[in-house]
Amino acid sequence: MPTSVSTDQIHPAERQAFWTESICRSFAHVETRPIGPTRVSGRFEFVEVGRVKLVRFDSSPQCYRRDAKLVSKAGSDEFMFDFQRRGRSSMVQAGNEGTIEPGYGVLYDARRPFEDRLDGPEQRSEVLIAAVPAATLLRKFPQAERLCARPVPLSGAIARSIAAFIRAAIQLSDARQGQDETDIVAYLSTLLRLASGDDHGLTRTELFGLIDTYLKGNIAAIRPAPAIAAAFGISERTFHRVFADHQTTFERHVLQLRVEHFRTLLQQPTLSELSIAALAMQCGFADAAHATRTFRSFFGVTPRDFRGAIPARIQIG
Repeated sequence: MPTSVSTDQIHPAERQAFWTESICRSFAHVETRPIGPTRVSGRFEFVEVGRVKLVRFDSSPQCYRRDAKLVSKAGSDEFMFDFQRRGRSSMVQAGNEGTIEPGYGVLYDARRPFEDRLDGPEQRSEVLIAAVPAATLLRKFPQAERLCARPVPLSGAIARSIAAFIRAAIQLSDARQGQDETDIVAYLSTLLRLASGDDHGLTRTELFGLIDTYLKGNIAAIRPAPAIAAAFGISERTFHRVFADHQTTFERHVLQLRVEHFRTLLQQPTLSELSIAALAMQCGFADAAHATRTFRSFFGVTPRDFRGAIPARIQIG
């Protein structure tokens, strides 16, 4: 279960010390200081996957700094990668300096001094952070140090799916069964390779995880197989082999995702006033009749009967 930390219940005079201590205790030894007059506030969710640390991080304008003294004192053996989601970052390390806007990410070496200024026009910044073992990343991508503090574009289906994969891994409800650190290191290596102009270098197993994430994020309007294959830089033959490796087909997997998402929507009290047809369309079904037939074939009950039985199940529980 993710560790959640927020300054909301902390007295304003004590927030800076609390915020710094929480960050250091959870995932990174840094010094912090506010930028400008805005009152300090922040929250983060933190989870560990093997030796990888994943964080969703949101704060008021702050400078996060790790100088040579702190590096020597605290020690570290990690690279960190920030996915910029809101606001901007100004990263400085080893003579390199980059301004990171939403739609970009940045790599930095936690074994060396760095400074990261998180601010932005909304007086709020949000990033996803992946901290991975340095030796593991360097085995996958030996040139990693050359890209530190330089903007890495997160455009394209692969990069967007990697960001979505990291975001889902932080949320307990979306955590992947059997996921381990090698997936995340492989995906970060892919981002760096693409930023260097190289091929993605993903195996079919690694591609399956990303394509699955992509399909879930576009469930209402999934493009044909040839278009998705092209977006991921693979042949249509390889695309279909990705699914064959998992004893399924593209069409069957999409249907499975749609019907599972349909079931999830039917269980949400906030959507109880929406019609079956409206929910079916959100899942990409052509019409309510198709959705009903598919749902009954998977779960042995109609969507309407399933939804009607939910209050009774909750009451019994």
